[in-house]
Amino acid sequence: MRVRVALACLAVAACGGSDDGVDLTRPVTVDLSQPMPERLSRFNLFAWDPATATYTFNDEVIPYDLNTPLFSDYSLKQRAIYVPPGSAGTATDPGLPLELPAGSVLIKSFAFPADLRTPSEDVTLVETRLLVRFDDRWQAFPYIWNEAQTDAVLSPAGEVRTISFVGTDGAEATASYLVPQKNQCGTCHNRLVESTPTMALIGPSPRQLHREGQLERLRDAGFVTGLSDLSSITPAYDFRAVEAGGVAAIAPADLDRVARDYLDANCAHCHNPNGVQGISSQLFLDHGNTDLQRLGVCKQPGSAGAGTGGLTYDIVPGNAEQSILHFRVKTTVPGAMMPLIGRSLEHRRGTELIKAWIDAMPATDPPNCGL
Repeated sequence: MRVRVALACLAVAACGGSDDGVDLTRPVTVDLSQPMPERLSRFNLFAWDPATATYTFNDEVIPYDLNTPLFSDYSLKQRAIYVPPGSAGTATDPGLPLELPAGSVLIKSFAFPADLRTPSEDVTLVETRLLVRFDDRWQAFPYIWNEAQTDAVLSPAGEVRTISFVGTDGAEATASYLVPQKNQCGTCHNRLVESTPTMALIGPSPRQLHREGQLERLRDAGFVTGLSDLSSITPAYDFRAVEAGGVAAIAPADLDRVARDYLDANCAHCHNPNGVQGISSQLFLDHGNTDLQRLGVCKQPGSAGAGTGGLTYDIVPGNAEQSILHFRVKTTVPGAMMPLIGRSLEHRRGTELIKAWIDAMPATDPPNCGL
């Protein structure tokens, strides 16, 4: 049965369509011995219907979503995965991305409706990013959709596009939306392997995928092994509740968990022990970090420059307004905002969450980090 997916307001999965190239009765085509095709439709991964804002996936492709997704200027995202027939990936750790075989493709499409209050109406598909697994590494390939919404073209140079829309609060917003250059993808995806920056997956870990039967589908389709005991996997927090109801929707006992999952999804791709910026800053915001000083508590940044906002410590427990972390997730000033790329607008729910989390932290000794 073909999988049809309608856009939803927070995140859903994607890949390409063409008026003369897609035939979903044919298999997916990924030829690692040849340059990547100029047109997305040549992969035969999916078809896009702009009239109904739906994706129809090839039988060999499985769409998925994440519990706590990365914020990208309020774009609607559609994610999907392809694993070559006869191959399988492995889930080695609930908090680490899946390990996938050569020929696998991670597919992420970005779209904007005219009005986020009606997310399936008047939708424009902007780009589809492919991460393709080669024998020795991952490579990224950005495809930009044409004006007719019939196909997307490989665009290594990327693009910055001004996109205006109405937010869920009814206010007009305008994003300077970035389709990254091919080489910019490494800004978030690179890890240091024996001192060499190497592109890695971020996002699709078992704890992020553990929702609504997704892990079961990947396991039963033979895409991933190592998922025999799903009861041992604690899912990341389902952020849809926060998007809908704000911090008031979070039980007080869950606040730390929600904030840490948000930082893990939005910041830890750089700020982790193997990330280029994590190593230089020694600020680790990944889910597994238990060192409060490396989390930023009463820690002075070593390389933030203008990103400090004139503040002294990354986190001042009990005082978000004096915390660099809160400033950087709130500001939209280039060079100061975090993440460095991928957003031009403030994620209001995210800022609200980080403020509540820091303000609720127990005081340090001395109080307020001695400020």
